[in-house]
Amino acid sequence: MQKQLAFHEKEMDIQLSKQAVSQSSKLTSKLIIEIQIYFSCLLGKRLAFYADQPVDGTWQVESDEFSTMLEDSQQLNENVYLRFNTVMTKSCTVSDYIGPPPVSDFKISNQKPYVPSWLNVDFKDGQWCGKYGWPESDKSFLNTKQVRGQAVTS
Repeated sequence: MQKQLAFHEKEMDIQLSKQAVSQSSKLTSKLIIEIQIYFSCLLGKRLAFYADQPVDGTWQVESDEFSTMLEDSQQLNENVYLRFNTVMTKSCTVSDYIGPPPVSDFKISNQKPYVPSWLNVDFKDGQWCGKYGWPESDKSFLNTKQVRGQAVTS
């Protein structure tokens, strides 16, 4: 499935694999995929997967917080929503955190340049996964961290 959504007045091409489309139709609750531009010591690319009900391979958040996140999301298909967010760590560490790092939303006045040009979403080995980038990005380069469950993984 291919679709375009706009964040901060910039169009993004989105590709959902056949497996992702199939799995999304099986969801009994909504799923939010959050594109995170992660500011720490270095700039990082992350995709976070959130649900307010237990869904394998997602980070479960409280219903109130999930509702707030959903308001700031765009619908990709019947059960999957997409959100763009910039976050900054509260301290600079060399290693990744297991679990949620201490972050705060990092509001940038002009977010348009940070919005990726493309996003590919898949469902492999029982996990939601994906990668994103800009026109110059090598789509075969796997440098988007996946935030799901209780850990941050590559």
